[in-house]
Amino acid sequence: MTPKAEPDPYSVLGVARTASDAEIRAAYHALVAKYHPDRYQGNPLEDLATEKLTEINRAYEILSEPARRAGYDSGQGFWPPATGQPYATSPGSLSRKHIRWLQIVALLFMVPLLIRFGSFLIRLLVGLVRAALEVTPLVRGTPVAGGLVLLAIAILALVLVRHRRTKPKDPH
Repeated sequence: MTPKAEPDPYSVLGVARTASDAEIRAAYHALVAKYHPDRYQGNPLEDLATEKLTEINRAYEILSEPARRAGYDSGQGFWPPATGQPYATSPGSLSRKHIRWLQIVALLFMVPLLIRFGSFLIRLLVGLVRAALEVTPLVRGTPVAGGLVLLAIAILALVLVRHRRTKPKDPH
């Protein structure tokens, strides 16, 4: 099955290729008013209006930004992801829902390992904490203590940066 060819954003908005930003904006607002799904609630055409509005939004995303418009006009012809789907995935990749299920299954497979090796891991963790507490008075005020503090700050910064990268981005 071949992918559906994307329509020309100029024809979607019904404007000429030489249209100004104001003309594009006016055409966009007129089409949004005409095809907004709220006007078709309970109507069999509601799904069609939603699809049409998605297509209009995608066309406006290209033509409203000068860099994207120039790229499209130069023949690159790329479409951005649909506006209503900030987490759209490419074919063959896993969605967030599938990844969550994989994480749950992995945790379930780890339960027997935790039962088998749990006491060993707890003893190891307690031993590491005890060793850290015993060493702390010995290195207080030495260059080693400063290095440990810097190491702790660096690890915290890396964790925060990674956490910030994995947060979903708001498309608006």
